[in-house]
Amino acid sequence: MIDFINDKYALLVIAAETDKDAVDFYKKYGFKVSSLGEKYLGVERFTCVLESR
Repeated sequence: MIDFINDKYALLVIAAETDKDAVDFYKKYGFKVSSLGEKYLGVERFTCVLESR
């Protein structure tokens, strides 16, 4: 789905915010993952960014 969206709209950057459970998915796909810290009580959040290839 990420490839389809990127191809259809020719995006330069795709960004997502997620929790720890999905970080590995984004890393395997090539996203750069950075912690946003504990954005909500007891929940660490992450930003995931994929720049066009």
